[in-house]
Amino acid sequence: MSLVFYDTETTGTETFFDQILQFAAIRTDEDFNELDRFEIRCRLLPHVVPAPGAMRVTGARVSKLGDLALPSHYEMVRTIATKLRSWSPSSFVGWNSIRFDEELLRQALYKTLHNPYLTNSDGNSRTDAMRIVQACSMHAPNALAFPTDAYGQKTFRLDQVAPANGFSHDRAHDAMGDVKATLFLCRLLNEKAPDIWSSFMRFSTKSAVTDFIGGEAVFCLSDFYSGNPYAYLVTTIGQNRVNKAEWYVYDLSVDPKTLLPLSDAQLAIGLGESPKPVRKVKSNAAPMLCAAEDAPAICNGRNYDSDELLRRAALVHPDTAFGQRLVSTMESLRKEYPRSAHIEKQIYDGFLEKPDLNLMEDFHEAPWPERLAVVERFNDPRLRAIGTQLVHLEWPELLAGDQRRRLEIEAAKRLLGQVDDVAWVTLPRALREIEAMMVNASATELELLQEHKNYLLTRQQGALACLRF
Repeated sequence: MSLVFYDTETTGTETFFDQILQFAAIRTDEDFNELDRFEIRCRLLPHVVPAPGAMRVTGARVSKLGDLALPSHYEMVRTIATKLRSWSPSSFVGWNSIRFDEELLRQALYKTLHNPYLTNSDGNSRTDAMRIVQACSMHAPNALAFPTDAYGQKTFRLDQVAPANGFSHDRAHDAMGDVKATLFLCRLLNEKAPDIWSSFMRFSTKSAVTDFIGGEAVFCLSDFYSGNPYAYLVTTIGQNRVNKAEWYVYDLSVDPKTLLPLSDAQLAIGLGESPKPVRKVKSNAAPMLCAAEDAPAICNGRNYDSDELLRRAALVHPDTAFGQRLVSTMESLRKEYPRSAHIEKQIYDGFLEKPDLNLMEDFHEAPWPERLAVVERFNDPRLRAIGTQLVHLEWPELLAGDQRRRLEIEAAKRLLGQVDDVAWVTLPRALREIEAMMVNASATELELLQEHKNYLLTRQQGALACLRF
């Protein structure tokens, strides 16, 4: 299977609400030989405010954000989706992509009426190069150089890890530059620690994870929290009954005998205490897994012999009453969140049905004047809302005057933060952040920040005028 290394540059870090401004990808074969590459930029969406911190890091100029020579967000995503489908099936690899780039890409696809799960459906799989390098730091610490921060803690920032291992990263925070850095590190990792690369690439598919955690009585689960590595010897006890991609595993460093006599209320409290007896594994998020005998030195439970670990695993086996009780208690502790009023946060409120997925293609293939008729045929209300917004963004004259006015007012209120449950960067917030940054800015930074401040003030005046009209 081919590999697709990709990266995004965005307006900020709010994965539900920010947007991709630049996308880049390089496709290789399994031996990392380049087969193709692709790069594209787009204009800023009119209802999105770029975070000042992100603009300072990337050096994005106002002139680029509104450059009419660039494609619209819809046109860019349409091009990305077409290219990535032409490269499928592939394994998609990014840096910190599972938690960031992947979420931004899913949102971009979802908000332009494309299948949001492109990278892990129809034979595709996904993994995260940063997590593989983090695993390498535990399992093969001498294979790569790991830079440290001011506190002596290992850092896994791409713009530091890549140069520390010999990559000339003169285009950091540029999408194609970061793709090249990620590809460089993966090639090097495969050369220096091929077992680590192949072992963790194995878990880029949900089926491989499910087979492994279901077939091993005891195995090792690793992860990083706040930059620190942790590892646990665990056994699988059950599946989340709502999210089938999530599994519950029991930390065998905690003797089940200490939990057996607890009442239901006491058990619920105990499962929330540290060390947590029960942890979660997401089978679709490239978890760090390995056989028990390959567990790193820091792994909890390594001091117990195999007989003791198997005895404990037997007590919490899914077929036992206590194993089932543990799962039921975890299910009772699962938080239920109310449906968000914001379409972006509704992305995981249910999978899209096949008829609607087919209608998506009809939408893209129809001439713009005919697309509103396609939108009205969607069964899913989310898609009807998204489709109407797309028409408003691309061909607003197709909408009735009152409908267009309503959407303009909604966008203005969003920009100004005059709605409930604001979770994105607003114009007032961005202006406050820029003012704070300007206090200690260098001369070069000051010029960029002043340019962005003037730009935001102009947009704020426009939004206020829209509401007064």
